[in-house]
Amino acid sequence: MKTSDLERELGLSKHTIRYYEKEGFITPQRDDNGYRNYSDEDLQVLKLIKFLRGLNISIDDVKAIVNGHLDFHECLRVNQIHLDHQIENMKEIKKTIDNYHDKDLPLIPALQDIEETSHHWKLGIQKTTNTVSLGRKLTKAWAKRQIIYEVLGSLFLTGTVMIWLGLVIDQSWIWWTLFALMFITLTIVSIGVANRATGPSMMLDNSLDQSVEFLRDGIRYYEFKGMMDNLKYFFAVLVGKDEKIMHYYRYEDIEKVNVYANRKYMNVMGASPIAYEVYVPDFEFFFKDGTRFYFFWPMILDDDARYIATILEAKVAHINDKNHVLYAMKHGINLTDYMIKQS
Repeated sequence: MKTSDLERELGLSKHTIRYYEKEGFITPQRDDNGYRNYSDEDLQVLKLIKFLRGLNISIDDVKAIVNGHLDFHECLRVNQIHLDHQIENMKEIKKTIDNYHDKDLPLIPALQDIEETSHHWKLGIQKTTNTVSLGRKLTKAWAKRQIIYEVLGSLFLTGTVMIWLGLVIDQSWIWWTLFALMFITLTIVSIGVANRATGPSMMLDNSLDQSVEFLRDGIRYYEFKGMMDNLKYFFAVLVGKDEKIMHYYRYEDIEKVNVYANRKYMNVMGASPIAYEVYVPDFEFFFKDGTRFYFFWPMILDDDARYIATILEAKVAHINDKNHVLYAMKHGINLTDYMIKQS
């Protein structure tokens, strides 16, 4: 059997066949004209080698199996253990790749130092997107849920008021007209001012639909400027046009960022007559075109605090952070504990 015949039979290249010959697996005879002539035994050996290599068995182990120095099934057992470890490693690599891709992170060497942790948040305070962000970006799904919440709230409040008014309004058409007008007005106003409560303490969400996303090349943010603008943003989110209303700046267009640690006093749902001291971060962005954006007390979930601190330190040239808020964020330290310890 000539080399070309062997190539067609086995689907191996001439270079590979020559390599196996060099490794001593086969010793083809030579014709009078010097051409190699492979025997049926050579063919069977090459078939066996191709099969074993297809099982990801190393060439040295293949040689040992062919020469009878290594048991085939023992080799499979060892390879099985090795492959299981490789599969687990590949799963971790894929998880990391998916995570970085979904977050749309910039390429920063310090990202390798951030260890992801698992979070199991209660209903109402989960992240709304995969991107790293200050605040929770309003999404279409969240906006739809918000409509349901506001409609139910407005129905309850309107119904309560109209039941009382029903005592003095005799004509039903007037009653229903007032009910409809009050219900629609309350719903629109509630959506416009982002009137909602979040978290176990049921505090008003100070973000007011504001958010800052930290992306690969820059930041994208929405700034609450009033009821009418927020209504436009809300309905833009519903129709998938929110990015046209949001602002986008490349990292090099950020002139500086001020980070503040502000002291607040909170009382959770009246559980205690004594308010307790907490520190919350505020962020102030200055852009080279003169725009300024102050974000008061944004919600920061999951490991986003670590990513935000790392990205800001790597991508923004001028940062004013006299209280070392970013240090606490980057190292997963509770800001209140950190500030009290420093004082």
